[in-house]
Amino acid sequence: MRKLAFIGLVAASMTVAACQSKSYKIEATGDALQEGDTLYLTTDLVNGTPCDTIVVGKNGFELKANADSTYLCVVYNPKKQSVNFPFFVEPGTIKLNISENMGQSKVSGTPTNEKLQVLRDSTNNIGMQINRIASYVYGNNLTESEQRQQMAAINRLNERFKQCVVECAEHNTGNELGYFILTSYPDEIISPEQRVALINKLPKAMQARPTMKAILKKLQEQSKVALGKTIEDFTMNDINGKPVSVMAEIKKNKLTVIDFWASWCGPCRAEMPTVVKMYDAYHAKGLGIIGISLDENHASWQSAVKSLGMKWTQLSDLKGWGNQAARMFSVEAIPYTVVVDENGTILEKGLRGEALAELVASKLK
Repeated sequence: MRKLAFIGLVAASMTVAACQSKSYKIEATGDALQEGDTLYLTTDLVNGTPCDTIVVGKNGFELKANADSTYLCVVYNPKKQSVNFPFFVEPGTIKLNISENMGQSKVSGTPTNEKLQVLRDSTNNIGMQINRIASYVYGNNLTESEQRQQMAAINRLNERFKQCVVECAEHNTGNELGYFILTSYPDEIISPEQRVALINKLPKAMQARPTMKAILKKLQEQSKVALGKTIEDFTMNDINGKPVSVMAEIKKNKLTVIDFWASWCGPCRAEMPTVVKMYDAYHAKGLGIIGISLDENHASWQSAVKSLGMKWTQLSDLKGWGNQAARMFSVEAIPYTVVVDENGTILEKGLRGEALAELVASKLK
């Protein structure tokens, strides 16, 4: 911004003019835009129903129109995955740079989009660091100690990612960016407790929108499995097809980790040696684990259990993301854990790696 300081007065006068107008202009360039491509704009984030059609010219495209309010929009090319770029429509000149590398695409030019790009830059940077560590772990024959160190680094980065998103939501509860964050990011990023607190800071009109009402209803259901609550018993088949009562299993141990995973989940498989080691170290002291697989294929599930050395109770209804227990606990990403005591009281949720091992060690000294 410093290099534009000498035109500060001009920029200020232009800002005033833009605020008084409802007009906006989209200027789009980038190596993902090829002359003759047909693009679509949509505000329908569920079905992608187009609200406008654009044909890309030699130097990208421009679009001028009026907007009565700020709202989220996506420009996409159904034939090219890299062109799937959300931004906010609002008065002013919106500049899009759409790259073949989606992580390098940028939006700028208007207040809400500038804030959106700051969030993107921060989370993309953290994501790249996580990917570099993951590639190093998968690409090298590391010792268990080295694996734990790298997984701990990933967990710290994941926490930074969450903090970044939550802080951005806190700073933008009065505008559409805050609403977008609170309706888009999963519970793995924004906890139910954080989400409720932030929603209460939104303008009443935003809280009254149908999407937000649905989220609040879901949060009320999630409160039934909040920290300190006792889980409801449910029955699910084990790997041999035998029905198992979860509460009956829980009562066998001082502490039980309910571990949501799947054979197709790379991070789950990468973390499993640490879980196996934790189980071996603390099972005799009262640790139990109940694995709940989000697999749909029994053979894949069974093969993974054997190859990964998972010695504990394994359950699944083979319904994938429709798993009964996953719905009960609102699981949106795996691996995911729920830690309970012998009475089924929820002590912690979402812990992984070193954080999970430290909790188990503290409870089973």
